Amino acid sequence: MTLVGCQSPRSTEQSIDLGNHYLEFGEWQKAADEFQPVTINSPGLWKGEYGYGVAMSQLGDLVTARRCLETANDHSPGNMEIIEALAEVMYRQGDTGQLFQLLRGAGASLGRTEPYLILGLYAIKLKDNDSAILAFQSAIEVDSGAVRPRTTEPYYQLAMLQFSLGNKAEATRRLRQAYGISAADPRVIQALQMQGVPLDASTALPPGI
Repeated sequence: MTLVGCQSPRSTEQSIDLGNHYLEFGEWQKAADEFQPVTINSPGLWKGEYGYGVAMSQLGDLVTARRCLETANDHSPGNMEIIEALAEVMYRQGDTGQLFQLLRGAGASLGRTEPYLILGLYAIKLKDNDSAILAFQSAIEVDSGAVRPRTTEPYYQLAMLQFSLGNKAEATRRLRQAYGISAADPRVIQALQMQGVPLDASTALPPGI
């Protein structure tokens, strides 16, 4: 006699895969329902903690989201997906001090531009222009080109901020530095053209602070 309707419980890996599928399509409650048992049965497994944290963040439970994302960050340090999600929760909670500490720490430990760029953009949202400038400058400092190719992003973001503050000369200098890194960046080209800067052999400036 064949039993009908009996299914074996999903494995942890299957639950994580299905939960990630629901996250991809924005089905937050279904994702939470898949990830929650993982966090109970396999506490500290970063993929489960991260997935549940993201789902709960989208569902508005920031306390649970932060707890899970902090656990995920503890078990998978340096994971930018986790860091970005945790930073967003901290921002939504208004915990500016911990937000800045998280991103500065990640930037220093990883030696990468991304945490500093994210920090700069949050600082702009918080109308803390001094912190934004320092964050973008820190991104420039770690972007030495020794480990990976330099990026125009910190120069471009700093230029846009300086324009908004009325510092046209400094903004243009940053754009010319960005042009020296990539003469093909359409944002940089457009911004330079809007300032009437000729694009020729003399346009580019060396990178750095």
